[in-house]
Amino acid sequence: MEEKKGSFRWVVLALLFLCIFATCLSMNTISPLFKEIQREIPITKTDMGMIIGITLVASIFLSLIGGGISDRIGSKWVLGAALIITAIFGALRSTAGGLYSLLAFTFLMGGGTALVLPNVSKVVGMWFSPKELGTANGICMFGLSFSTAVGMALAAGVLSPAFSGWRNVMVALGVFTLVIGILWLAVFKEKKIDRPGTTKKQNVIDNFKKVFRVKDIWWLAIFSGLNCIAMYSLVALLPSSFCDRGMSEAKAGALVGIMLGTAAVCKIVGGALSDWMGKRQPFLIITSIVMGVCVFTFPFFTGIPLIVSLVIAGVALGSITPILMVIPIEIKEIGPPLAATAMGLILMVGNIGGFIGPIVSGKIMDITGAQWPGFLFMGAALIIEAFCIFPVRETGHGRKEKN
Repeated sequence: MEEKKGSFRWVVLALLFLCIFATCLSMNTISPLFKEIQREIPITKTDMGMIIGITLVASIFLSLIGGGISDRIGSKWVLGAALIITAIFGALRSTAGGLYSLLAFTFLMGGGTALVLPNVSKVVGMWFSPKELGTANGICMFGLSFSTAVGMALAAGVLSPAFSGWRNVMVALGVFTLVIGILWLAVFKEKKIDRPGTTKKQNVIDNFKKVFRVKDIWWLAIFSGLNCIAMYSLVALLPSSFCDRGMSEAKAGALVGIMLGTAAVCKIVGGALSDWMGKRQPFLIITSIVMGVCVFTFPFFTGIPLIVSLVIAGVALGSITPILMVIPIEIKEIGPPLAATAMGLILMVGNIGGFIGPIVSGKIMDITGAQWPGFLFMGAALIIEAFCIFPVRETGHGRKEKN
């Protein structure tokens, strides 16, 4: 893989950051507003899990298909369309009169968000050198965690009062996402990929076959599924869990924001350290186990110990996603030409876990009448995922230099 040069790559990185920030802010800001929504639409914790998880149902199919289409026609129009779809149906959530209409609009919104992340790895792989991949992906993923942290911390205490209720918040986020989508279409330029054995226009079905034959991608997909079981469960249920322990909605959102804000910063740090060490495997294994142990403590700790546990969890969480997104680009059978298809497969399995996780976690809490069994389920998924990385080849440049 040749070195990627040129200052425009930083413009591309800024655009990717904004795309991720807008879509994730629109998707995840609803969680801290559940208590307010409950005053208009009666919903249980299981329903909360379904609302968060249903964004991923469309993604189960469209991540893979959308990734294949992106490898065929390029990322400009696919990612632009993704933001416009997310904006329209995200705003239409404001019209929901009951649980099923809210689920329907959230489901359709998921059709847009499904197409975003597969294109991030592809675009980063096209524009950045091998020794910059972890850092570049870390900056992109900073947008994911930062947007979620902003949404969690500000939704109930700032955004809802400022926009006079949760419905207007959904409209405002939709408008913001639409503006970013138009900006992407106006500014982004595709970069030609020169790689032996590839053609300008790739057959989508052939791309699927090539990706499906790489065992490492399947292990990464299982890892992603387990990770999303835990992470989407936390996003859906952690704020209301804190509220059930007597905290105000604003305080609960702020506490979750501590974890996600720390993760946002550590996405850049973790990606940069991985680039510097030239290793990928150790980061994913260690951070998964540390994160799982921290999750076990969430229903029991209070005060300073809880804050410390949230910070440690954020440090661990921060390194996972950017490094996971780097590995497919570095696998010799994949690279940038097939990166969107590979990430589509990884995210498809991840989204299955992300849909199932909040529902199962919420159901466990509803049935047992306690929080800790649900968090035990989440933490176990994180620890098990660490073992899925052992069969994956080390792809960092430190490994290559030894061969």
